[in-house]
Amino acid sequence: MKKIIVATVISFSLLILQSCDSKKDAKDDKEIPVGDVPESVQSAFSVKYSSASDIRWEDAHEDTIETYKAKFILNGKKMKAEFDEKGNLVKEEEDD
Repeated sequence: MKKIIVATVISFSLLILQSCDSKKDAKDDKEIPVGDVPESVQSAFSVKYSSASDIRWEDAHEDTIETYKAKFILNGKKMKAEFDEKGNLVKEEEDD
C-alpha cells in the first residue's frame, strides 16, 4: 500500500511539473522584425503612440488570441502594448 501511495505522489508531482513547464514555454514571446507586423497593427500603434522610441516587436499571445507586442519608450517610461492582427489594442502596461 505504501508503494502505491509513493508512486501516486511521484506521478502527480511529475504531471504538475510538466504542466508548469509547458505554460512557461507558451509565455515565451519571440522578437520579430517590423516587416512581419501587419500594416493594421503598425498603423494603430503609430496613431496611439506617435512619440514612442526604441520600438521592438514580438509575436505574442493573449489567452488564445495571437497578438503582436510592442516594447517601447514613451515619455521616458518603458511600456508594452499588445494588438490583435486587426490593430485593436488588447493590452497596455508599463514594462518593468
